[in-house]
Amino acid sequence: MNIGIDVDGVLVDMESYQMKYGKRYFEDKLGMKKKNPAGYDIEDIYGCTHEQREKFWTKYIWRYCLWEPMTAQAAETVKKLHENGHRITIITGRAHTTEKGITGKLFRWMLRHWLKKNHFYYDELIFCSEKGSSREKYDICMQKKIDLLLDDKPENLLPLKDKIKVLCYPAAWNKDCLELEGVRIEKFEDILLE
Repeated sequence: MNIGIDVDGVLVDMESYQMKYGKRYFEDKLGMKKKNPAGYDIEDIYGCTHEQREKFWTKYIWRYCLWEPMTAQAAETVKKLHENGHRITIITGRAHTTEKGITGKLFRWMLRHWLKKNHFYYDELIFCSEKGSSREKYDICMQKKIDLLLDDKPENLLPLKDKIKVLCYPAAWNKDCLELEGVRIEKFEDILLE
């Protein structure tokens, strides 16, 4: 099987990270309250301006990209999948990775370094633009003949749901999406049951 796996929200717990450091930055420092705790991005969660979002991520992106722990059992599970003959393709809309120049190179290097540091096996790593990732992920899954996609965003999973097998990794931003009932998993190693 060709298995596609997302990074942010699946291989790394972006939700907990944003809640922890969002509290420090927006609540403790700026006195702001959460507007939408189930939001995907810090801008949605706090209803902040785009400029405030950029300042937050400028301060906290390095810790997230380099040191945030990998999801429990992700590396071990994917190692088993690989040993059983499955092909692993990481398909990510990680910020800045499709940019040209030094910023793009740095963010691509940081992700590869983090994956290596966490002993995460993969056959291929494909970067999508942050803004157009839903359409790009759909196209990549079709072109690469992905049989199963593990992702956390409904807008990435729903267009593919009737074309390939999809699995929804749990997150606040997808828990109320009724169209994903029946394709949710509880923990990373549940992918082995599919």
